[in-house]
Amino acid sequence: MDTVTAPSPADPAVRKTPVIVVSGATGGMGAAVVEELARSDATVALLGRDAARLDRVRRQIDARTGGTGRLVTYETDINDTAQVDATVDALVGELGRVDGLVHTAGDGPLAPLAETTDAMWQATFNGKLLGAVRLVRALAGPLTAAGGGSVVLVSGVFRKDPDPLFPVNSAVNAAVAAFAKSVSKDLGRAGIRVNVLDPGAVRTPLWDEIAKAIGDRTGATAEEVSAQVADRTPLGTLAEPADVARLAAFLLSPAARHVAGAAITLDGGASAGL
Repeated sequence: MDTVTAPSPADPAVRKTPVIVVSGATGGMGAAVVEELARSDATVALLGRDAARLDRVRRQIDARTGGTGRLVTYETDINDTAQVDATVDALVGELGRVDGLVHTAGDGPLAPLAETTDAMWQATFNGKLLGAVRLVRALAGPLTAAGGGSVVLVSGVFRKDPDPLFPVNSAVNAAVAAFAKSVSKDLGRAGIRVNVLDPGAVRTPLWDEIAKAIGDRTGATAEEVSAQVADRTPLGTLAEPADVARLAAFLLSPAARHVAGAAITLDGGASAGL
């Protein structure tokens, strides 16, 4: 009797839908990314620290999309290396492979230099930058085993247009871009594309908090701050979470097969940096 060799999960013939990991999946941009991927029938692993919020987001997206994608939640803290490694092991064991990562977790404070503390700097670097490092490091093996894939690190426009009210974010965003550029040269040989997506102001609950904090300093309401930012944007509006999600989905897709080591700005033309 002839021996039949089972096809590898990395064989394109047996790939039916991509498996994508999304960190910060309960945030405004993260949830939008999950929904966009679910609408394309992807299997999405939602990462977050709050199991109840993860389940609520999963059920909401399932209801809006009609359950077109498979959504699986994993409670994990990306600030903890052991938790990240254990979560990656668990999701690869359950889902069989990983084809991509969208890292949306991590944010920093609105605070000029004199108001910053060491704790602010450390927390932002740990969550946003080291969170990316932990996830990419843990997923590099599974992505390689799957025949390659795509990593999208959602950072921010302060990377190229630093703001004095956000020195922590400005520094961390620049570090995320440097990390992505360096590892893209390493992981590209394994067929893994690493890119950065830098949004400007995006209408999310986090932006509402930022707008209120800016307004408290300037004597304006949050709505007035949002209107002022939109007015300074050449396209005349803030981005929506879906705008971020669609660009992330493109970077994950075969249509972006030759995009690697790039940092792409999504801010309606508002930033002054090149």
